Amino acid sequence: MIDKKPLARILSLGAGVQSSTMALMADQGAFGEKPTAAIFADTGWEPKPVIDHLNYLKSKLSFPVYICKAGNLNEDILKATDNGKFVSVPFFTINDKGKKGMGRRQCTREYKITPIAAKIRELLGMKKYARFPKGEFVETWVGISTDEVFRVKESRFWWQKNRWPLIEHKMSREDCIEWYSGKDYKTPAKSSCIGCPYHDDSFWLDMKNNRPDEFEAAVIFDKKMRDNDHKIKNYMHRSCKNLDEVKFKDDEQLDLFNNECEGMCGV
Repeated sequence: MIDKKPLARILSLGAGVQSSTMALMADQGAFGEKPTAAIFADTGWEPKPVIDHLNYLKSKLSFPVYICKAGNLNEDILKATDNGKFVSVPFFTINDKGKKGMGRRQCTREYKITPIAAKIRELLGMKKYARFPKGEFVETWVGISTDEVFRVKESRFWWQKNRWPLIEHKMSREDCIEWYSGKDYKTPAKSSCIGCPYHDDSFWLDMKNNRPDEFEAAVIFDKKMRDNDHKIKNYMHRSCKNLDEVKFKDDEQLDLFNNECEGMCGV
């Protein structure tokens, strides 16, 4: 029996270490037939190094790279906090009694998974609410490495069949970094939103020292989230302090995902 071929092979691109390595290897034919296309979901809050590397990849890859967007995460969060509504980002919280907690994470589903799925349907020429053809499917390549195998999950959509090429090739994150050795490619940075609460202190320090404009924007945003009379206050840093008052230390805040959002949150 011949296996049915997918309507398309789509590479989920976060422009971080794993997905960038996967994309470049795919372009060399390392995983068999090349992807039909790659899709990057722009949250509207991406760090400059991520956008720069995305543009670099677009210049290097032989298959097309599409960008989709569900909104502006930065602006949407502030609107939600102003109106006392649920914020989809898992910020650290403290209530009026001093009890600390953490919000629910839905940001990647809303700003990564869903818009990528919508873009795939668009590329296939499907109308927004049209039913997906029975018996057909799309193969989606996800950049998860062997040291993160616990994150492997099936797609939320029945018509998407996930594939994990890096795991197939037994590649860890360190293997991905090593892959660049001796090759004429730029090494990618970590991919995640500017104001992601999962940043470790080394990330915040790097932003503060090397991208002060982004850090200042994050500081302003962090304070704006609490410029209201709500009982529960949101913070970017787990210390529940103003971001510009935090004394960052490399080992003070755990890096709860060590590479990129599309891998950690997107599955």
